[in-house]
Amino acid sequence: MPVAAQVLIAGTLFSRLGDTLASLGLVLHAADRDIRFGVTEVMIAELIPTVLAAPLIGTVVDRFSARAVCLWALLLQALSLGAATAVGGFHARVALIALSALAGVASVAAGFKMLPAVAGEEHTGRANSLLTAGLSVAGLIGPPLAGFLNSLWGTRALLAVDGASFLVLAGCTMLAVPNTVDVAIGRRPATRLADGYRALRDAPVVGTLMPALAASILAISIENVAGVYYLRDVVNGNDTVFGLILATWALGSVPGALLAGRPGWSDRHGQLIVTGILGMGVSLLLTGLIPVAAVIFPLFLIAGFGNGACNVGLRNAVHARVPAEVHGSAWACFQALSRSCIGAGFLLGTPNGAVSSQGQVIISGVIPLVAMAWAGVAAVRRRESTVTEPSA
Repeated sequence: MPVAAQVLIAGTLFSRLGDTLASLGLVLHAADRDIRFGVTEVMIAELIPTVLAAPLIGTVVDRFSARAVCLWALLLQALSLGAATAVGGFHARVALIALSALAGVASVAAGFKMLPAVAGEEHTGRANSLLTAGLSVAGLIGPPLAGFLNSLWGTRALLAVDGASFLVLAGCTMLAVPNTVDVAIGRRPATRLADGYRALRDAPVVGTLMPALAASILAISIENVAGVYYLRDVVNGNDTVFGLILATWALGSVPGALLAGRPGWSDRHGQLIVTGILGMGVSLLLTGLIPVAAVIFPLFLIAGFGNGACNVGLRNAVHARVPAEVHGSAWACFQALSRSCIGAGFLLGTPNGAVSSQGQVIISGVIPLVAMAWAGVAAVRRRESTVTEPSA
């Protein structure tokens, strides 16, 4: 894989780690100061604005140079985090985080669009594999690192680190993507807000499996909330064991992502996505049905493995099946879709009097399995209608 692609991936991973530090730093600050609805405010600030603005931001990425859009977006993110370190009010900081998240939609979509041009078509699958595995590692070490640094230096320092990470990624982008590469990145001078959604819907494999992908994101988000209560009951309140269970998911996603990028696998987009969704669904269902920590550990490892493979399969499928000139819109729209499912999952996973936390985890396992069954039936019907359609 070209060195330029490795540089871009390394910068992206450092920036993602910085995001984790800043977000958790604000969450810990809200919890320490007992700010009413503070944790929810941080989550909403990172979800809702990006859901609403992602389609428009995606069209900007596709209309102009992806490199230029990425660099300007990263500069705005760095300035937003720099301002957040300077202000003292919690709500003002959250507003600046929301602004950074909006700019982040543009930088992520542009980065997705630039990766094939930097890595080369023959190495794109491997690049997606390494990037996905690295993101899992960042998700694994980010939370404990954020807790340690927050106790040592405070939230302001975590915000500063995040701001610096965007400048590092901007430097990596300039090194990895010189101006001459821009001509290789597809552009569409006239784009509409719905182009990204249409591209995802019409793409082979991607369009067929998108409802199941949305269902799996919803399911994981339900478990992320309900699982806090259910799993802590399973381990009798032992926070160490609880933390290890959560880490097992991220740990499993690393080999899942790496194996999905091996030669002969990286182009099996549909198989990777289907296998990953089924693995997550079955594992979550059994997690809810068998409240035994010794059983849940390997189940979370399997679920994480499936999650990593599924993520690589999706990225490769969009790169291969969606036209390059709408990669930015398509990936921005997928961000909007995924974050919508995450928000809905958080609400559905919130404790209530109607369903127990264990019941919510069981439901989280059923959802992707039902979605996959529906996708299978729909695929069979389409195939039958194609076979029986009279020839001209």
